[in-house]
Amino acid sequence: MTPSNPFWEALAYDFRARYIVFEFKNYSAAISQAEIFTTERYLYATALRPVAIVIARKGADKNAHKTIQGALREHGKLILCITLKELCDLLRGWDAGDDPNNLMVAKLDELLMTIAR
Repeated sequence: MTPSNPFWEALAYDFRARYIVFEFKNYSAAISQAEIFTTERYLYATALRPVAIVIARKGADKNAHKTIQGALREHGKLILCITLKELCDLLRGWDAGDDPNNLMVAKLDELLMTIAR
C-alpha cells in the first residue's frame, strides 16, 4: 500500500521505514532516557524499522527528549513521544472529522527543528 498522507510518506521515504514500532509506557511519571534507550534498541535501519512512536501517559522528561534528539542525529532513528492526553485529543479529533495526522506532523516538525549540531 502506498502512503497517502505527508506524515506517513515522510516516514516511508525520508526515513526508509517499512515497519514502525509502537510502544506504550503506562508509567505514573514522565519516561526517562532509560526508556528511550530501551526503545532505541528495537530500531534497525537495515531492517527498514528505524521509527518508533512511544505513547507515554505523562510524556517524556527533559533528558528523554535529549536522548530522542541524539538517536535521530547520531543514528538516524526517529522516536516520537506522545502523551495520553495528546492521544485522547487525537481520537476525539478523529471522531469530529479532523485529520489525526496533524499531531504527528507537528511532533515530527518540532523534533526536526530542534535538532542541534
